Amino acid sequence: MDPMWEWFCGENSSFLRGSPDSFDKGINNTCFINGLTVLPHAAFATLASIILFAVGVCSGYRGYNTRYVIRFPGHPFRWIITMLFMIVLIAAIGEGILTDTTYRDLDLGTQPYLYMGSIAALLGTMLSLVFYHHMEVWDLSGMDFLLLTYWVMGCLAESLRVINLYELGVAEFTVVRFSISCISILIYLLLIVIDLNVIRVKVLHLCQSSTASFPNDLLNPEMEYMYYYVNFLSQQSYYWISWLMTLGYKRPLQMEDLGALPARHETKYNHTKFKRVLKQELDKCARHPGTKPSLWTVYLKVYGFKLVSAGCLKVAADFCELVGPLVIGGLTAYVSTLSYPVDTEPVPPHHVTFSEFFGNGFVLVGTLFFAFCIKTVLIQGHFHLAILQSMNVRAALQAVVFEKSLRMSTFATTGGMMTIGQITNHMSTDAMNVLGMFQTINYMWSIPIQLVFTLILLYVQMGISALIGASLFLLVFPVQFKIATIISKGQKEMLSNSDERMKQVNELLQGIKLLKLYGWEDIYCKGVELIRGKQLRSLLTVSGGLVLTIFFTAGTPVLVTLLAFGIYTPISGETLTPAVTFPSLSLFNQLAMPLFLLPFSLFLLVNAVVSSRRLGDFFMAPEVEGIGKEEDTDDDAEECEEIGESKKPPMDAQRYGNYHRTSSADEAEEEDEKTGLLIGSKKAHKADYGASAVRKLMGLEKAEPLDPNIAIKISRGNFLWDPQGAQPCLTDIDVEIPKGKLTVVVGSVGSGKSSLLASMLGEMTTVSGHVEMGEDESVAYAGQKAWLLNATLRDNILFSEPYNAQRYKRVIDACALRPDMDILPAGDQTEIGEKGINLSGGQKQRVSVARTMYSSKSIIVLDDPLSALDVHVGRTLLEEGIVKWLNGNKKTVILVTHQLQYLNRADLILVMKDGRISSQGDLDDIIAADPDMYSEYDQAVKAVSDVESESESGTETMFEREELRRKSAQFTRRLSAQLNKPLSKFEGIGEKEVGSLIEKEEMERGSISMGVYTYYFQNVGWLLSLVTLLSVLVLSGVNIGNNFWLSAWSEAGLNNESMRTNEMYIGGYAGISGTSLLLRLLSSATLIAASLVAARAIHQKMLRNIIKAPLRFFDTTPVGRILNRFATDTNLIDSKLAQTFNTTLSSFMTCISAVIVNTIVMPYFILFFIPIAIAYVFLQRYFLTSSRELQRLDNTSKSPIFAYFSETLGGLTTIRAYKCEKRFFNTIVERINTNQVAYLYLQTANRWLGVRLDLIGTSIVFVAGMTTLIGAMTLGLEPSLVGLAITYSLQIAGFLNLLVRGVADTEMQMNSVERVKFYSNVENEEYEGREPPPNWPEDGRIQFERVSVRYSTDSDPVLRAVSVDLKAGEKIGICGRTGAGKSSLTLALLRVIDIFGGRILIDGIDIKSVPLRTLRTKLSIIPQDPVLFTGTIRGNLDPLKEKSDRELWESLEIAQLKDVVAELEGGLDALVTEGGENFSVGQRQLFCLARAFLRKSRILIMDEATASIDLETDKLLQKVVVTAFANRTVLTIAHRIATILNSDSILVLNEGKVAEYDSPENLLQREDGLFASFVHDKDK
Repeated sequence: MDPMWEWFCGENSSFLRGSPDSFDKGINNTCFINGLTVLPHAAFATLASIILFAVGVCSGYRGYNTRYVIRFPGHPFRWIITMLFMIVLIAAIGEGILTDTTYRDLDLGTQPYLYMGSIAALLGTMLSLVFYHHMEVWDLSGMDFLLLTYWVMGCLAESLRVINLYELGVAEFTVVRFSISCISILIYLLLIVIDLNVIRVKVLHLCQSSTASFPNDLLNPEMEYMYYYVNFLSQQSYYWISWLMTLGYKRPLQMEDLGALPARHETKYNHTKFKRVLKQELDKCARHPGTKPSLWTVYLKVYGFKLVSAGCLKVAADFCELVGPLVIGGLTAYVSTLSYPVDTEPVPPHHVTFSEFFGNGFVLVGTLFFAFCIKTVLIQGHFHLAILQSMNVRAALQAVVFEKSLRMSTFATTGGMMTIGQITNHMSTDAMNVLGMFQTINYMWSIPIQLVFTLILLYVQMGISALIGASLFLLVFPVQFKIATIISKGQKEMLSNSDERMKQVNELLQGIKLLKLYGWEDIYCKGVELIRGKQLRSLLTVSGGLVLTIFFTAGTPVLVTLLAFGIYTPISGETLTPAVTFPSLSLFNQLAMPLFLLPFSLFLLVNAVVSSRRLGDFFMAPEVEGIGKEEDTDDDAEECEEIGESKKPPMDAQRYGNYHRTSSADEAEEEDEKTGLLIGSKKAHKADYGASAVRKLMGLEKAEPLDPNIAIKISRGNFLWDPQGAQPCLTDIDVEIPKGKLTVVVGSVGSGKSSLLASMLGEMTTVSGHVEMGEDESVAYAGQKAWLLNATLRDNILFSEPYNAQRYKRVIDACALRPDMDILPAGDQTEIGEKGINLSGGQKQRVSVARTMYSSKSIIVLDDPLSALDVHVGRTLLEEGIVKWLNGNKKTVILVTHQLQYLNRADLILVMKDGRISSQGDLDDIIAADPDMYSEYDQAVKAVSDVESESESGTETMFEREELRRKSAQFTRRLSAQLNKPLSKFEGIGEKEVGSLIEKEEMERGSISMGVYTYYFQNVGWLLSLVTLLSVLVLSGVNIGNNFWLSAWSEAGLNNESMRTNEMYIGGYAGISGTSLLLRLLSSATLIAASLVAARAIHQKMLRNIIKAPLRFFDTTPVGRILNRFATDTNLIDSKLAQTFNTTLSSFMTCISAVIVNTIVMPYFILFFIPIAIAYVFLQRYFLTSSRELQRLDNTSKSPIFAYFSETLGGLTTIRAYKCEKRFFNTIVERINTNQVAYLYLQTANRWLGVRLDLIGTSIVFVAGMTTLIGAMTLGLEPSLVGLAITYSLQIAGFLNLLVRGVADTEMQMNSVERVKFYSNVENEEYEGREPPPNWPEDGRIQFERVSVRYSTDSDPVLRAVSVDLKAGEKIGICGRTGAGKSSLTLALLRVIDIFGGRILIDGIDIKSVPLRTLRTKLSIIPQDPVLFTGTIRGNLDPLKEKSDRELWESLEIAQLKDVVAELEGGLDALVTEGGENFSVGQRQLFCLARAFLRKSRILIMDEATASIDLETDKLLQKVVVTAFANRTVLTIAHRIATILNSDSILVLNEGKVAEYDSPENLLQREDGLFASFVHDKDK
């Protein structure tokens, strides 16, 4: 042989002594052909390297933008095909080596040409991917000509090889080389087609329908989520997200690090797609009354294709997993031939066949490795695709629920149809249930396929005995299904109890101030605990079902193997061998997980069915009339809006103003069903108020323009709240509201004043008649109960109007807010707490009114704003704000009030009585029509008419004091800002800017401390924790012993041991299996029991601690944040944590067992395992550092969504009146997007980890396979032990991933324990003390001795050195301007705020020495904000159930409510809806009065108790107070001077100090006194 070719062709191969002289001679020469096939690869490698070097190094393309890749056409197909080609080429190398072995076995020397060509092709193919990647990065599509040439030449070379094989007579598909060559030609052809398409599109630009534009996502510099803009390898390995993992490892991640969402995952994009299909469903329901919308149709149409695609990936991954058991069978058979060789005749050199190829153990290990690598990509791709769709549907649902809420009928929330808590659950629980279902829905159809193919393989392996054994699964499945049904029923009951618990917790938190003032915390706490007990019983049912599920899931495979292996020999007549045992064992193990996941998936599916039904009912709930009736514009316009392009608004359809009419309730309902779902995405007509305008739009009625001097006109109007109701609340309403004038609405409590305003705003259902509003009119509204946002004072006033300094100053002065702003820590930049909690009632009202005054709206609707204001401020507001500012600017003002002294300012007066307008006109008309009204007006004016006019000097004194107060407050604010420095171990706690009230949500950095785990296990109990851990350890040991026993049994089959020995093995296996089952039941039961015990104790501690927290805690902590602890965090601790602990412990013990077994079988395994374990530990820590922060960002970004949602639900009427639904919708969209981006990165990080862990597991399988094979070849390792080792290794691949996920999930869910623990350790009020005498206080004398109080240790004093002696049995009136400290004085009496100087004595006993609950139960207070709780009137008046019906009726009579309650269905047991919304604010105040009268305390405090009550009722009540509390001390805070004029003494406060204290008569003598000035202001 020519020495030049010997190294390549080998000594005994055909060779060339020169150039071939004929084609036939060359084509028959295998070595020559294989040499030719190397040339294209060598040439490509040379040219590609030169081009890459020249372009990359020698030009400006070096380091060219690699942040993203703009993919060429066919990108994913090229990568998939090329990577599969690489696997084929590796198989070709293996084939060449095995074929070469047939030469070496006969001592014919090695034949390198058999595999050198494949090695060259592999290297060239790998380089082609590098070349293609740079071609995309540099956007040099011309480079593709080289790739095209390479594929053509490679295809030609491979074709020559096929011809050569044909000439040699081995062109058969059973020959591996021939099959590989055919597959290679097919792959080359596919790559040629892909590159021709790239050249067509990118180089020649032929046959293109449109030019591809640059992706919008990449135009956004904040968009960092590059999943869709990187090459396929980086995408599928999630390498592109490594920057975030590295950043998170170096420092804690912040939300700003995550950037923006890709457009396809943004809330608006998904909301638009979802809403479009949902609208079709709702329209279908409107056409077919009685039907309900099918959300499942919506899910399928919007997300079905991608979900099914994800399912296909799952099925493909399941097929890859089946390779494992097949490989185990082949390996044990291969090792058996090594251990028990059979003499055979030598065979001549030849190309190996498939049976020979896959009969080789090393090929099988390689096959297993590549199958598992492919499975990794497929299964992680399935998870990622399903999770993306799940988060998309969650965002869409949350947005649609919010948007629907903006249109919810007022009656739906106040009439008992649904509560705020239930609606919030639609945003949280129901959306999360659908999310969970989306992630597991594919299991419902992929698992049956997996089971069928597994059973087929089992039948092939073991015959009928495998099916008999597997039939146990079929017997158990109905049991599991029944258990799943029980779990589902328990889950439904638990959800119902959870809703009820959350409703009660929400009410408890909303009314915490009243509960503390009355000392009723424990009563309502016990109510919550009672519901919690019911929830835990439901949870026990669910948990018991879970224990049985775990038992059957883990125990059934044990019984199945016992039965199958036990009957194998008797049925088949063959002995049990390792080649049968371990593939079957592996297949039985693979049956366990699908059968566990199936009921679990069914469970999630049932939850989603229930939630979807609830959501469907919610979407069908009644809506307000007259908002958003315009038809949706086309979808393209919507999508234009989504990506920020401008869109021309629709032409105004109502040129002559709005004309609303509904002739009957049925028509109202019919038109309501025809409306679009929501308003948010379309611009509503700016003056669209009142009932439906559909009839006019359809041309059924002619729209006559209103008189230009009329703003609003109601003709023949009859209105009701309940759309299904029969009796209208308002009847025969005929009124014309004059434009640019002041209209005042008066009437007694419950007469229909607020309802009249609601009818104008379209909040009521129109029975008949119509409402007209003038052209270009718009409305601003301030409700009876002021509604403020958790934003700065300025933001609350501006309400998104542009800032105009001059206009803003005028409004502030008109509403007398300047002194209050000076008191606040950061002026108008001070953050207003949730529901305006850090402002007094009067301040909240004035901010609400200021909002209306600042707005550019033409009609200002004010619902009794003067009730919460003192005389001076109320007069300023009316004169400067309403008369001069609003009417002066030609604004139409509609004012509801009980302050009859202002009637002379009105242009039109409407007197409401029993839901009708009893009289209307100016004051003279009213006097003529209603003499009683004149009498009331006269009394209101005469109440202060005896007082002389305020003197000049008095006025000067007042202004001097105001100026001094302003300067003092400004100085205090500057000093406080300098001294206030935060300090806390939690990030966020104490971190407040100057003026910020609400603290950032606490978020502890770093890993979960051992203290949190200790806290959890302390709540479990150390004994129960120890028993749980020991049972898991012993169970793992027994399982290892069981499998070694099985190994010995199968090995005995190879040695043909006797039947008696076989019976012994069966008996032993049965005994160990039985022990394993019992231990499995014990470990599961103890684990679930431990979690239940901990869940009960942790919730109880948090609840009992929270209710003892000082009120300041609730001022600075949004209710939504606390509710998140009781909802999301508690649910995690209840349900998820136990399952996570179970998964983590099981996975850990399985992995440890696998390592132990492999080390026992082959000690060298540990040497290879140690570096893999080190990599694993590093990977786990590396991942957990970032994952932990992402989980916390996900958790903390949820709270603002629900807080804002809750806040919005409280102000729906205001939002709709201002027509700012779109703005609120956009805000919630931003907050959902923030949570979406955190969740997206969290889930992508999980996939990043999953890929790497799967590859580590695959590496362990590869190492185990190789070491045991080598052990079998060198050390004579038994086939049964090889099978056992690899069976365990296969389990590692799956359980390693579960372990890290379990550890990560445990730590993330322990974050919930950490958050709950934080709230369980909030500093409490001092409840302890020395009990006073039982009849204390006997007299009711109150002494203040230099008392100084503050709201918290870091805030300024609100009372300074107050000394006053309030005599026993006196009626003391307390007055002062807003913010003077009136309410603070009463709160100090009840020790609600910190008394840091002096002392308060009641009957000579220092109240600080009295137990707090005793003190509060001995006093009575009627707070400024009336609070009623859901339940009955009886329960609200007497929650302790200590009073008789007679006493209850007596208290109602005293409070002027007896007639109202008597008319209600049920009387004392009549329903009170959430927040008492089915009663007016005035009636709620009267109920609070009745509650206080019922208590009969020695001391009664009335804090603005009659502010929302008409003057006549107020006077009656004052007389009752004098008689019913004749011998009791009564402290009355009132803004109406008339309310306290008859008091025994008057206490005047100013700037937190006692300004005046004397009898009313003496104080009125002081003309320069504050009290006298208040009375003079009242008279003006």
